[in-house]
Amino acid sequence: MTGTYNLAERLARTARDQGWLDRPAYLVESTVHRYADVFAGAERVAGFLAASGVRRGDRVLASLPDGIELIWTILGTLRLGAIVALVNADLHPDELRQTAELARPRLVIADPRIADVFDAATVTHDLIRAGSEGAPAPAAAECAPDTPGIALLTSGTTTGRPRLCFHTHGDPYVFDSAFGRVLDLRPDDVSLSVSRMYFSYGLGNTLFYPLLSGSAAVLAAERPAPAAALAAIRDHGVTVFYAQPSFYARLLAEPDLSPLAGLRMAMTAGEVLAPALEANLREVLGGRLLNVLGTTEVGQVFAANTLSDAREGTVGRVLPPFRVRLVDDEGEPVPAGAEGNMQVAGSTIAPGIGSPSEVPRHGESGWWPTGDTATMDDDGYLRIHGRADDIEIVGGQNVHPAEIEDVLARHPLVLEAAVCSTRAEDGTSRLLAFLIAKGDEADHATIRGELTDLAKERLTWYKVPAEMIFVAELPRTSTGKLSRRELRIRAAG
Repeated sequence: MTGTYNLAERLARTARDQGWLDRPAYLVESTVHRYADVFAGAERVAGFLAASGVRRGDRVLASLPDGIELIWTILGTLRLGAIVALVNADLHPDELRQTAELARPRLVIADPRIADVFDAATVTHDLIRAGSEGAPAPAAAECAPDTPGIALLTSGTTTGRPRLCFHTHGDPYVFDSAFGRVLDLRPDDVSLSVSRMYFSYGLGNTLFYPLLSGSAAVLAAERPAPAAALAAIRDHGVTVFYAQPSFYARLLAEPDLSPLAGLRMAMTAGEVLAPALEANLREVLGGRLLNVLGTTEVGQVFAANTLSDAREGTVGRVLPPFRVRLVDDEGEPVPAGAEGNMQVAGSTIAPGIGSPSEVPRHGESGWWPTGDTATMDDDGYLRIHGRADDIEIVGGQNVHPAEIEDVLARHPLVLEAAVCSTRAEDGTSRLLAFLIAKGDEADHATIRGELTDLAKERLTWYKVPAEMIFVAELPRTSTGKLSRRELRIRAAG
């Protein structure tokens, strides 16, 4: 059958076969888009793209806010057998141009405010809606499970040099067999993801898992602030919520957390979940809080706690069909309980391209280094310590910033903490702590003294920050992760 493995066509066929076409798929403020609307819109966009010269194997760069136009664009591009590269519209113009040079798109579909940034042919997403009206819907392109369909940027957390990772039409079904079983979404579930769809975590939360399960998802053009997220959870009856630890830290500062009572699950991923923050979240969410782990290169979550099998302080166990091992610096496996460098194996791993012509895949049998350091309990629970590149050397000793950040975050007036090292004039290294705190500037001196005392009480001397710096916000990558690289630049300045 033509298009048997075409992801867009398979999703549409499943919706028809399961009787979901009249069910709500996406909720945008007061507007409800049914499954039938989603796939009809995707067919119109596919016709528009085809009329614009996009062919099978071409690349379409989509730099749009989360919204129904982005859903249509993703599915419409996939229907043609072309590849959609998802890019954050809030990147600096120079970064957007660099991304386009890497992706080499046939067409760019962009938010109007950045439409003049790109050298490639560009249309705005409002024209996608208007221009696709009346366009004939092309037949779904013939695709194999390993046909590339979606390209995502890595965050460039430590190097500042993102890469483009290509995932295939078959990958979402592997993801669904792993993390989808943890979610166990039902047609009456409603999902809300703080992470945007240009981020692999957000793409799965908002597109893959809802459309594979017949459930609905909330779409918001802007990344919701904590108060807006709580309002959306209440107004749309959200049952499954996804965010990063730093977002949850700000969420806990909101005066009314009662909307969280309606959640069935609250997922956290994208950063190391500090024990202090986990303890505070569990007071509100209990066992509904699930700490999970994934990467852009793998494509989705490959280790997770579940509602029935969870352990605090861990990201849970590895989800089949993925495999994980921990090795030392020479590549030899480490024993249970010993810290090692994490490697993952699986069929979906996409290392990321370094030149426009490449579309590499790692291969199911090979081990991919994630860049994380971790320990594994003897019964398989993974504990993430941080990025291997995040390790600071102070006093001749290796220091994990996450350990210090957790101690500082235990202070009731500290919302977020980030630690890095800098070199003093005498050549010695010292630690700096950047803090987002409650209260006003007059309170900072008191908080600073209390934090120093707390650090001295809980940490070895060389782990105590030499200076506490209060800031309004911390530097983050395009996917919302803490940018250690930018933090170090700020410390050096």
